[in-house]
Amino acid sequence: MDNALKNIIKSNKLNAREKAKRFAYYYARKRGAEKSWTNRHHKVFEQRPSYNEPCAAGVESVHQQKWSVFRQKVDMSTLRICKNISGHADERIIPEDIFVSDIEPTLMLDESGHFLSHKSFYNRWFPEGVFPKDMLHCINGQHLDADFNPISFDDLIKKAKSISYPVVIKPNWDSYGGEGVFFAENIERLASLCEQSNNFVVEEQIIQHDFFSKYNPMGLNTIRVYVYKSVKDNCHHVINMALRMGKGGSLDNESLGGIHKLINPDGYMNNYAVDKYGEKYLKHPDTGYAFDERIPAFEELKSLSRKIASQVYFTRIVGLDVCYDADSNWRVIEVNTKGHTIRFSQYGGQPFFGKFTDEVIRHCRQNHWVLQ
Repeated sequence: MDNALKNIIKSNKLNAREKAKRFAYYYARKRGAEKSWTNRHHKVFEQRPSYNEPCAAGVESVHQQKWSVFRQKVDMSTLRICKNISGHADERIIPEDIFVSDIEPTLMLDESGHFLSHKSFYNRWFPEGVFPKDMLHCINGQHLDADFNPISFDDLIKKAKSISYPVVIKPNWDSYGGEGVFFAENIERLASLCEQSNNFVVEEQIIQHDFFSKYNPMGLNTIRVYVYKSVKDNCHHVINMALRMGKGGSLDNESLGGIHKLINPDGYMNNYAVDKYGEKYLKHPDTGYAFDERIPAFEELKSLSRKIASQVYFTRIVGLDVCYDADSNWRVIEVNTKGHTIRFSQYGGQPFFGKFTDEVIRHCRQNHWVLQ
């Protein structure tokens, strides 16, 4: 039996009914994570059987020992995939199912923090000029202008006639992987899209800098920046970054066909990118540019990321989607408070929490969410 389940049973703070409730809740989450990631890893191994080749016995043994505080038997699939893609085996690589069922929910201090990822409110919560300018909204079927005054749908269309095109219309709540993001070139297209949704935001379309456009000129190539608020000192640390790019006309989201690549701590790109299932690219498949440059204004990117993440409360992990615009300014496109993608760094051979891994393990073992 896994440690979290044992701790529920042994707890002196919980009565029998509460123990049964939490046991069932954790078991369901654990089983769901294991099933989901077993299926996904199976697809990876089907396409690339070599990714399932074991690491050195000593590495797998140390990996088992490190993560056994959460699992009696640790699935080696994540470690093997990361090692066989990157050529580097590190026992600190986090098994995907353990991250989903044990670590992420423990580091999410309060689910109310997810409200800060609502795209309609970015420019109300955060500094002006960092996020895309918003022009029109719809929240649970209520249409609103840029100042959040309620308006009718007919008035929304009238206001839409006076804005500059093209614009972006996207879901403003609980959307993932770029689903539902559209570009409207004119009022007719925008009006049609607005009719189809009860929750959306209409934003300016940001033009990306030539540095990123040369890799892929479609849409925006964004950098996913992960910031961790340390459980030791509550300081915010940039723990990893990955450049996400479209491919074959897709957006940069890997679920839509995009590719991603690790950015090293010195700001230089890792020398390969991968897709959702681990296929490697030494240069962009459409434009032929090699991944060998340093990200521009790298220190400014890290500083902005820490600043924005420090204003996102109730969670210790914040994922920011950031782009570099045509005027050489870093702009934040989206704030992610849950459903984090740890393979962006780990497929590059870098453990998601890096040097903070052991402190995260200790904290999550001692303050596991099922016992709070």
